[in-house]
Amino acid sequence: MRIVIAGSGEVGFHLAEQLVTSHQDVVLIEKDPQRAKFVADHLDCMVVQGECSDPATLAEAGVDEANTFIAVSNLDEVNIVSCLVVANEFDVKTKIARVRSIQYRRSGILNNTSLGIDYVVNPEIEAARAIMNIVAYGATGEVLVFDDTDIQLRSIFVDENSIFRDKTLREARVAMSHNFIIAGISRDEELLIPYGDTRILPGDRVYIVASRQNMERIFARTGLKRQELHNVVVVGGGKIGCYVTEFLLGSGRSVKIVEKNYQHCKYLAERFPEALVINEDISDDKLFEDEQLYTSDLLVTTTPDEALNMLTALYAKSLGIKRVVPVVNKSSYINIADKLKIDAIVSPKASSVSAILKYVRRGNIKRIYSIFDGKAEAIEFAISPLSRIAGKMVKEMQLPNGTLVVAVNRSRNGESKNFVPNGEFVIEAGDNVVTFAKAEQVDALEELFLS
Repeated sequence: MRIVIAGSGEVGFHLAEQLVTSHQDVVLIEKDPQRAKFVADHLDCMVVQGECSDPATLAEAGVDEANTFIAVSNLDEVNIVSCLVVANEFDVKTKIARVRSIQYRRSGILNNTSLGIDYVVNPEIEAARAIMNIVAYGATGEVLVFDDTDIQLRSIFVDENSIFRDKTLREARVAMSHNFIIAGISRDEELLIPYGDTRILPGDRVYIVASRQNMERIFARTGLKRQELHNVVVVGGGKIGCYVTEFLLGSGRSVKIVEKNYQHCKYLAERFPEALVINEDISDDKLFEDEQLYTSDLLVTTTPDEALNMLTALYAKSLGIKRVVPVVNKSSYINIADKLKIDAIVSPKASSVSAILKYVRRGNIKRIYSIFDGKAEAIEFAISPLSRIAGKMVKEMQLPNGTLVVAVNRSRNGESKNFVPNGEFVIEAGDNVVTFAKAEQVDALEELFLS
């Protein structure tokens, strides 16, 4: 299946990298010659240099043979026009556009079928949703939820004092006495799909799947007990900051917004009269004392400066703020977050890629998450009566190496039940099945779950 991606910025490059790893036929279109050369040198895919809205460039990229066209350039207008050209000049089943401007959404223009856009992804909204999930569960780490279930996937960093330290998976389950599964372990920049005898070491990050209730119990046992976060500081009044503020105020929380641009502060004060808008530079260390920000329960940093977001979060933590959540994209920052005691990291890049993958992957997919910088994916499949795995035990499914069935949600007669399945568990039509897979095995996993 050919997938053409227009734009090789952070989202386009990361998306292409992940799709190439899962054995997809990917073509990237990039306008800038130097960037196109860089991408060609670093990715095992075809790169076409040119305007992604130019029919000749699109033809050179083989769009007429593509199943999916994804426009993720840095300009909304280019993405919209590119999808329009593809819809009118080529026969492509799925067209996806990244559109940041909220004005396009409010105007309703994106609902116009003549534009040819099948799905719209907004990176700021996706990042804000991730932050909302984190805050709703006490900001003890990233929270990945699955549709129509209370199954969650969360991760825990294993330090010297962790209850998981030096235990095998079997020993960890006995020690916890709660129903859960460890789906993956990240160790030394590698992702492991563990088995019963796999031993958990200090410095590991373990990915856990469990029901919401059991997850709360597990986190409490590890010392990460959920806390109520009433007083919140949002640093940066951009799109992400505004979306997060809307959620926080709507949930009854007290919000202070710190924004250094005076004119934008006037806009924020009008848009959020319930919030306290502070026109200051967050890098001024006196601000925390003058405005008593150090008494807050949570600080979320959403400025475009990723280094500032990290440093502000660290400084806030040193002053005693309970929880901090910086917004960053760089893998280097994400990888050191555990060592710096950052409570949770949100990556707009990863959130956007996860949203796009839902429409790219094959099968009846309800939810998908890109994990560990694209090295793994958590995918929720809905099982139809025609599915080849309906009626089979998990051990009969012939799962590809590097993949696991980690949870099953079963709703019957208005009652919903969650299962952490063993090999004898029988998958039934109507189930929602949550899987965990290394990126290079996703294509084989999709094939298995196709109806």
